[in-house]
Amino acid sequence: MRLRIAHQLSLLLATAVVLAVLVVGVLSVWNLRSGFADYLRQRDQEQLTRLLKLVERRAAANGGMEWLRGDREAMRELMDEFTGRQGRGRPPGPPGFDPQRPRPDRLLPPPPGQMPPAGNFPERVQILDAHGGRLAGREPPPGVERSIRAVKMEGVTVATIVLAAEPEPDGVDAHFLQRQYSGLALVALGTIAISVLAALWVAGRWSRPLRALQLASRDIASGRRTTRLQPTGALEIAQLMEDVNSMTAELERLESARRIWIAQISHELRTPLSVLRGEIESIEDGARQPTAAVISNLRDEVLQLGRLVDDLHTLSVADLQGLPCNFVDGDADTALRRVCQRFEAPAQERGLQLVFPLAAASPILVRWDFGRIEQLMGNLLSNCLRYTARPGSVHVAWSPQGQELVLTVDDTPPGVNPSDLGQLFEPLFRADRARQRDGAHGSGLGLSIVRSIVQAHRGTVQASASARGGLRISVRLPLQADGQTP
Repeated sequence: MRLRIAHQLSLLLATAVVLAVLVVGVLSVWNLRSGFADYLRQRDQEQLTRLLKLVERRAAANGGMEWLRGDREAMRELMDEFTGRQGRGRPPGPPGFDPQRPRPDRLLPPPPGQMPPAGNFPERVQILDAHGGRLAGREPPPGVERSIRAVKMEGVTVATIVLAAEPEPDGVDAHFLQRQYSGLALVALGTIAISVLAALWVAGRWSRPLRALQLASRDIASGRRTTRLQPTGALEIAQLMEDVNSMTAELERLESARRIWIAQISHELRTPLSVLRGEIESIEDGARQPTAAVISNLRDEVLQLGRLVDDLHTLSVADLQGLPCNFVDGDADTALRRVCQRFEAPAQERGLQLVFPLAAASPILVRWDFGRIEQLMGNLLSNCLRYTARPGSVHVAWSPQGQELVLTVDDTPPGVNPSDLGQLFEPLFRADRARQRDGAHGSGLGLSIVRSIVQAHRGTVQASASARGGLRISVRLPLQADGQTP
């Protein structure tokens, strides 16, 4: 079963936080326990040092350690003096013992900078004589860590103090550790609870825009392209929403263009077919005779229909798989002038003047599909001759600029409405009627084919208003259109 992204994100975030809390908790407990054990060892070592000094003073005062052998009261009195409590010593006391010495009747604070003695410290102390015999204290349990200090008189060891390590904290120490563990557990549980709530909130914020994207994509797939998303969420998701909005707008534009194109194609095909059918029906009814003029008219309509079909096929191939091109090396100046020379006579018949450069001093070496380039040039000149009013002129110029060749075609009035300039290269688009000559008609696909040829050569084409009052077409073509280095 697949989980929703909100649930996956929640589980992911919650799991990550829980693992982090557990790791931090375990490390904290280990550090607390280890640190507390170090604290206890340090405390024992300091108290053991204090006890050693006290025993050495007693040994010096009593001339040795025999005063302590087998005497529980002496050991108790020693521990009372060490811990600062009133002891119940025997009245005579050991040799050198002063019964008049004041004894505290309450717990005295340890000297400054020293830790207080542990509550079970006296129970873990054992004092041995110089030969290892027991003087006082209990034998430490086997396996318990021990600390040993030598009691010396004038540099000679007279006894040994053995301190058994505290096995487990008890009393106040145990209570302190228990409180720390409980506090860590409560903090961990609180952190996990807060992290789960935060994970649910974060997952919700992530999933809401994704859910909106899902619904919008379903609307687009079903043909409803009016949905517009409000970019929200993370930067990448917001950008994705903007991209979906752009895609939706482009799909709307393409759908509208497709419908217009179908309508215009049907209109363009219907016109020559209607003429052909009318002429043929007239001949069948006997209203017209199949004279040479009638046959010529029928031939012109068939040729117009053939040109339209060829242009549609060229654009379809360009849209489906890219316009096929056969790139060869050659001279751009010669190829372009050849096309211009072919259009000189048709321009004069229409009362127009075609102006183009003379032969260049040196060839312009390029790598193009010259058949496609001649088709491009022919479409541009045909468009100018078809829509330029007489008397007028068409000016063609080309020159290499860096790694590109710039080709411009300018004509005289009438011009093109500035709002139509961006649509001139759309299939079957025609500018306003002022740009059309009487009796001139075309398929409306010539400039679209020009754009496809330019794109196949990795160039650019642009339409703008001409300084001569008409239309200016600017084409920029790489000298090495197939990507090879010169």
